[in-house]
Amino acid sequence: MKTSIRQKKYRPRYTQRISSVSYWVGLFAGLALFLASAYSACAAKPPATIFGEYVGFTDKSKSSGQYLPTKKTDKIQISRSSTADAKVTISMTFDKGQSCELEGDAVWSNGQLTVKADGLDEAKPCQLVLRINGAIITLQDSGMYCREVYCGARGTFDKARFQKKL
Repeated sequence: MKTSIRQKKYRPRYTQRISSVSYWVGLFAGLALFLASAYSACAAKPPATIFGEYVGFTDKSKSSGQYLPTKKTDKIQISRSSTADAKVTISMTFDKGQSCELEGDAVWSNGQLTVKADGLDEAKPCQLVLRINGAIITLQDSGMYCREVYCGARGTFDKARFQKKL
């Protein structure tokens, strides 16, 4: 009497898992998490040299006509923040008691800080850029959306320059 042994068709376990949708979803989710954590670990932080107090100054060079004159009483304070890259406080005074004041968290990117705040229109928020070149900061208020909310009638942030206080 001859007995036949039925052989079970061999199928490796890994092929069963690879064909599973949940396997691929898990693999891509894990990869995305790894890349996100690697990116945040390598994301640029602002240099320590930008933190401190800046005071207004009048540029006496030929290019001074393209900048807003500021006074020594005008100030920017850049400090460390636990919720953002930096905390920025700006205080400027103009003729007849008009002023510009803004305080908020800032994000560091491409060698500049950007403070985002509420605007008059939700579709047009205030985005004040602080361009840093050595010890000089130049403010940029594109669209003047920050001015509308945070300045009096004669005040503006745009093109104001400040020098780091030594």
